[in-house]
Amino acid sequence: MKRHSDVIVIGGGINGVSIAFHLAKHNLNVTLLEKNFIAGGPTGLSSAVIRQHYSNPVTIRMAHQSLQVWENFAEVIGGDADFTRTGFMVGVVPTDLDGLKANIELQRAEGVNTRFIPLAEIPELEPHVDPTGLGGAAYEPDSGYCNPDTATNGFAKAARGLGAQIRTGITVTGFEIQGGKVVGVETDQGMIATSAVVVACGPWTPILLGTLGVKIPIISARVKTVLYRCPDDLDQYHIWADFANQVYFRPETGNLMLVGSIAPEEAEDQVADPDNFNESVELDIVAEFAEQVVKRVPAMTRSHLANSFAALYDITPDWHPVLDAVPGFDRLFVCAGSSGHGFKLAPAVGAMMAHLVLHGKNPQDDINLFSFDRFERGKLVHGQYEYSILG
Repeated sequence: MKRHSDVIVIGGGINGVSIAFHLAKHNLNVTLLEKNFIAGGPTGLSSAVIRQHYSNPVTIRMAHQSLQVWENFAEVIGGDADFTRTGFMVGVVPTDLDGLKANIELQRAEGVNTRFIPLAEIPELEPHVDPTGLGGAAYEPDSGYCNPDTATNGFAKAARGLGAQIRTGITVTGFEIQGGKVVGVETDQGMIATSAVVVACGPWTPILLGTLGVKIPIISARVKTVLYRCPDDLDQYHIWADFANQVYFRPETGNLMLVGSIAPEEAEDQVADPDNFNESVELDIVAEFAEQVVKRVPAMTRSHLANSFAALYDITPDWHPVLDAVPGFDRLFVCAGSSGHGFKLAPAVGAMMAHLVLHGKNPQDDINLFSFDRFERGKLVHGQYEYSILG
């Protein structure tokens, strides 16, 4: 074995670099391995929406803690995540009002700055929006979005500054196991010895763990994003999650609107090979998203297509990640299955995974919600809504 690291993190997406950063803060010899380049996978194509609207206390706390990192990135991490505060709104149909109001109360109890907006008041807060079909909305004034590439590389640079090695263009092909304990990783450039491994490679995680005979219930799903050029008079609006029309949209640099789906079947019906999938978006999807957006923002009838692309989500059966030790192997950990939540929660996830590697789990730890074996035990994470991607 030519080299040794205290901990190897596999994957250069937002979770991988956050984990590497938080581990390096504890003076560990950390090596991150990425087969392409930092943010070169799904992270770089993330919509990077930062919001706190979740429906269980654990993920609410994680989102709230993470927002404080995103909005103070230069002081907490270093560099710039290009965080843009726009505010975030969730519009629901009347039958979802009780769930929405319950979520708002849960969030407020965890310190989230959010409130309910009655139907009649939506146009006052968002004059570009036609509220037809909604029963009301939740409003978070502090939320916004980041530049995913800038933010991920910011974490990587900060990890390097703490002594971590960030190695790109190196592919992990397997693990070295002795007596049930991980002692190294096999790569296309040779063996690297280690005392612990964190697998955080998103859609490729089931493939890599499969080399050990480990099955993890994660599918790789193809998700589509479309960018429309806005008319000149549509220059300011909030990020929206529109339950009635099953889309989300946010502003993007250059007077663009970025649009994606919040319908669970949109992802679950698009299972894909992470190494070979269609990265373009079908014209009927471009037209469908446009139709849904126009219902909510009538001014978008004067928009036109600017760009589109497809990326991947790594999805678990309950649309929440697995953050745990891998059963049957000592000092092997997994952080995967983010299900579209990965970017916004990454600062909290990095801290939680570093604590897990260093100290293991205690019964009161929030990370227990995301256990590896919850699917076998029938203890799935449930939210208030049928729209699983919103949590």
